[in-house]
Parts: sequence; C-alpha cells; structure tokens
Amino acid sequence: MATKVAAHYISEKVSKVRWLPEKLQQSDRFVTGSWDMDTNFVRVWRLHSNPYAENVDHTPRCNDKVAMENDVTGLEFVNNDTLAVSCADGHISILNVQRAVEEDQIERTARSERLHEFKCSKTSAPCTAIAVYGTDVATVGEDGCVNVLNASNLKQVKRTITADSMSLLAVNYVGQHQLVTANRMGVIRMFDTRSGGEGQPKIAFMAACQDAKSSNYVSSMATHPMQQHILICGSEEGSITVWDLRNLEYPASYLSAHNSPITDIGFHRQDPSKLFTAAEAGEVWMWSEKKTHIDPSQQDGKSAWLSGDRVRALVNVDGVLTNIRKAVNSFDVHGTRLVCGSDTEAVYIVDDIL
Repeated sequence: MATKVAAHYISEKVSKVRWLPEKLQQSDRFVTGSWDMDTNFVRVWRLHSNPYAENVDHTPRCNDKVAMENDVTGLEFVNNDTLAVSCADGHISILNVQRAVEEDQIERTARSERLHEFKCSKTSAPCTAIAVYGTDVATVGEDGCVNVLNASNLKQVKRTITADSMSLLAVNYVGQHQLVTANRMGVIRMFDTRSGGEGQPKIAFMAACQDAKSSNYVSSMATHPMQQHILICGSEEGSITVWDLRNLEYPASYLSAHNSPITDIGFHRQDPSKLFTAAEAGEVWMWSEKKTHIDPSQQDGKSAWLSGDRVRALVNVDGVLTNIRKAVNSFDVHGTRLVCGSDTEAVYIVDDIL
C-alpha cells in the first residue's frame, strides 16, 4: 500500500478529529478537539500546499479556535457547517464553521444546560460520547443516561432515558429512532428514542470476549453506511465484534485484532468495503474486503463482516500507522485522505489511502 504519512505537531493532545463535509471534492479542512490541557480548544484547520517541505504535499494551519470548558469527548457534524461538541463537564455545544477564501472562522452559537450529573452528589458527570442522526443529537455519560436533543434548540431535551446503572462509553444511531449504547461491562442495549423508560424494548446483548469469565467493555461502535443492521464494535481487549441486528442470538463475527484497547472504529463512508481501527498502542489499521474471494452466488449480497469464522479469510489488513507509542484517539477519512489525532500532540495526515 503506497501511502504518504506526514506528522504535524500542534502542541495539543487530540481527543477527536473530523473532516469538514464536502460532497464534490476532497476536503482540505478539518476540526480537532483537545483534552488534558490547561485550556482545551476546538480548532479549525486548513491544508496549504508546502513547496519547501520534503515529502510533504500539504501543511495544516489553524484558522480559528473556540475555548471549551473541559476535555472534548465528542465531535460530530450535524450538517456541512454545524458541529456538535460534547465535553467532560456534562454539556454539549453547537459550533458554526464559516468557510472563507482566506481565513475560516468558527464560533459557538449555543450551549446546553448540564445534561449529565451524578444523582447523589449532584455534581456534573462527564458526557462520554455523542451520535447524530439528521438534526437529532444523542449524548451518553458516566451517569448512565441518554439524552436526545435537537441541534437547533439545545435548551430543550426531547428525551431522557435512564439507560444503565453504570457508565456508558459509546452510542450510535442504527435508525432514525433507534440507537445502541455500550456500558463499561460490555453490555450493549438498544433503545427507541420515541418512548420513555417504561416503554423501552428490553434488547440487550454482550460484547464477545476471549476469556469467558472476564468483561470486555466496548470502547467504540460504528454501523455500516449502506447496511445499518451491521453493527461493529471495538473493545477493551483489542478485538472486533460484529453483530447483525436482525439476529441477536450470537455475534455474526469475532476477530482478534489489536493488542491494546481499540479507541476508534469506522467505515469509509464512500467505500464501505474499507474499515479502519485505531488503538491505544499507537496504531491505525485498514481492513479491506477481498473482492476476488467473494462469490456473488454464495454471498447473496451479504457483507464479508457477517461471515463468522471465515471473515479472516475474506479481509486484508494493512498497517496505516504503527509504532507511534502513544494512543491514537480518533481518526476520520474522506476521499483518499485519512487524518488522525493522538496523545503525541500531533495530527497525522495520510494521503492516497485507497
């Protein structure tokens, strides 16, 4: 795989990174959120051609920034220019990016009330993850609650669901009104955002684990862009569990992957045959479905990820980033470019990823 990797040091630990959405061209703007700094920022960056650097085509330059009250725990775009940001103080904010020829600008347009708090101490609980579907934003936190808000009105919570008795670490929409959450013990639950606690379907399943006596928390989740019944989970032990949400009796596939906890997982949105995983050991891997090994008559339109024990023979694995020595916390891929944020206080941009 002939890729070009460039490291750009920005003096901030990066917890989340996202490309700005572009429909007709390769995106050259991205946003980062920091954590574990004296002051944490959400910054908007733009790639500029750099004729002076060897083996580096583009260098990112920060155009603007917004100071946040605590660690950034989630970044998701609601539309092309509107960004939902969650923080470890239990609040979420809406930021607007204004694109310009020279200097892009980013500003906060709204901030919610405290969404997550510990009931006994009445202190704020960290918001650990967010998910977006249309204009709806779902948040989960260490208080075990799910909140659903509309991005245009953060002051009013549409739905609060007491989802769990322990910390929730991940959330993902699997339909317009269905979402899944994962807790610290590896229990995944499905909820309907249209009903309150009493009317919720009792759907729960466990992340697979090499040791049947141990728990294996789910650190990140993603759904297939074209087949939303395929839920893929990255875990504490570094393994990948795939679920077919139409049949929850047992996992569709289980793969031993990294030797450290998976920090982020996701499909390439334009080419869903590619899956990416990032890990605490400082790795990013790309998993590619083998086209030549798929017999259409036997697959029946079925994804390779639902192939059970045969999945290892149906996918290739390439190391995109290795031996960074500190955690890669987040990545995003758009077109042929991958951007990663890590605890090395750097962003890594990988060109020609496909």
